[in-house]
Order: sequence, then C-alpha cells, then structure tokens
Amino acid sequence: MIQHSRKLINFVEDKEVWDSIVKQFSQADVYFTYEYCKWAAETEGGTAKLVYFKNEKGSIIYPIIIRSINMGQKDEVYDITTPYGYGGPILKGDPETINEFKEAFYHYCLNNRIVSEIIRVHPLVNNKAYLSKYCSLQYVRQTTAVNLKPSLEKIREGYSKMNKRNIKKAVKNNLICKEVEKTAGNIHTFYELYKETMNRKYASPYYFFDQESLSKQMNNSNVSNAHLIFVYSDNAVVSAVILFTSNKLAHYHLGASDENYLYLRPNNLVFDYMVKISKESGCTLLNLGGGYSENDNLFLYKTSFSNGNNYSFYIGKNIFNEELYRELELFAGVDNSLSEGFFPSYRTPVRERIQSSQ
Repeated sequence: MIQHSRKLINFVEDKEVWDSIVKQFSQADVYFTYEYCKWAAETEGGTAKLVYFKNEKGSIIYPIIIRSINMGQKDEVYDITTPYGYGGPILKGDPETINEFKEAFYHYCLNNRIVSEIIRVHPLVNNKAYLSKYCSLQYVRQTTAVNLKPSLEKIREGYSKMNKRNIKKAVKNNLICKEVEKTAGNIHTFYELYKETMNRKYASPYYFFDQESLSKQMNNSNVSNAHLIFVYSDNAVVSAVILFTSNKLAHYHLGASDENYLYLRPNNLVFDYMVKISKESGCTLLNLGGGYSENDNLFLYKTSFSNGNNYSFYIGKNIFNEELYRELELFAGVDNSLSEGFFPSYRTPVRERIQSSQ
C-alpha cells in the first residue's frame, strides 16, 4: 500500500507546473501560489515545495516549506512549516483521500529525516473538517472576515455605529484613501511606516520583513493580485495596507500607521476601502484575521467591519520521528513540559524558554 501511495505523491518546484496545478483547486488563494510560497521560504530560510497527491478518490495540494535544523546534531534533519499566513492540505473529491495521502506523506517524511510539521490551518476553506484525520489540531483563537456577497451599501450598513462615526470623522478631517502604484518609492514608504509600527508594538522579529522582501511580496502571480493602499493627510502617508485578492478570497495582509495621526481615524478609512476593492475584485470574503489574543481590542475593532462573521483558527501538529524530536529538545535545552504551547518545542525562542523556566 505504501509503495502504491508513493507513486501518487509528487513534490513540485517548477513555477509553471505549480501554478497550473493550483488553478485546478477553487479553494486555493494567494497563500498557495508559487511566488508567495517562494518568498515565504526565503524569509524562513527554507525550500518551498508544492505537495501534490492524486488517487482514484480525489486530489490534494499542500504548499510546504522544508527547513533545515542546525543544532549541532551529526546528521542533517528537517522540519516543515506552512508559508506565512494560512494554508495546509486542501482536498478536491472524496474526503477519505486524506487517509492515503497521510500514509504517503508520512513515508516521505520518515525517509527524508523530516522530524515534525506545523500547519497554520486556513480558517476560510474548511480544511479542518478532514485534517482532524491527518494531524492533531489545536484551537488558537477566532478570526473574522467580511461577507462581500451583499451590495456594498448593505455591507456598510452592517458596520458598528462607532465604526461608521469614525469613517465619517476621517472624511471630515480631509483624509484621502486610494490605491497607489507599486513603485519602489511607494514600497519604501510602506516599509518605513511598517517598520515604525512593528517597533511601536514590540513585535516579534518574525514580523520584520526587509524592504526587498516586501517588494517580492507585491509581485503579481497569475492567480493573485496585490494592492498597495495609502491614506493621506495632506501629503503625508498616515496609514497603509497590503491587500491580496485571488479567486474568491481577499486577505488583509500587512498594515501600518503613523501613531501621530491615529486620532483622525485613518485605519477605519483604509479598512473600508479594502472592503470596496475586495468587492470590486469579485471576492466573496475579505479575511481580516484575528487579534493578538482571544477577543482583544484588535479583534473587536476588526469585527466592527465584519458584523460578527467569525471563524475558528487552528494549528495542526505532527511529529514524524519521536526519537529525533526528543534528541532535538535535548540539543536545544528545552524541557517539553515547560515549553507547552510552542511547537515544535525545540524552536522555542530563547526569551520564552527563560520565561518558562522562571
């Protein structure tokens, strides 16, 4: 059975083949495209591959990043993560296809010294429904998305009262919101504002992308489009977002703002503009993501646009080689009981290890 399954699984790295396969899956969005996954792999310091599985019952695609683990061990070992954002295996056909896929993929990972994988399960494509048979799932928090099927007028009627007032305030304060060209100058403007925002929020180093990396994110592929949106107060850019639209799903990807202008409510204006652009692009959902924790102020702000259209976000976990996993914990000096909640535990940031041991 394993030998037969191995023949049905392929690992694609060629751009044309990759995107031609992805186009066959209506659920796929920007996070499944070659360009995006290639960028994410460079950021993670790994290699992007599209796992493609097909049998008589159905087919599965699964973009992954394979990362080398360098902790002083004698032999090369690896682990897997999904690209920044959301992902995981998505299936077309009989949900039972996941069983044979699991067997084939586990065999591949064991043979190639891949120790573990972590999946940021896509909350909007409902792959959680069959992934419970593939990996262990851990609930993280709620995310929210704007339903774009009604008219733009109806969508705006669903905004909270406070949100409507703040949008009017932004307009009254003569703020101007518009999509701008993805020139080197405009990307640099976004980068400076984004860097300032991340420093202000004491964000993890994981969220600090360099300017060249941001430029690569903005490259269009044949199945996605990137929008750069600025809010101006006179000639100053006071808020900005990167919005992705692809197939039927739009994603608020990255945002930045100047804290000196927040009282003018530029963020309310730019979020409303994202709704407009996503609707005009033919998308049916605009994913706004979640907060830093369950029901925090950021999440509540986002739901003021989505009228409570919320989704559950999970991560998926697999350990393919328990023995190697425990060895890596020893190399990393991690006590698994103290690093609970961080996976894989051997990649627990040093700061969190210290806090956990205190």
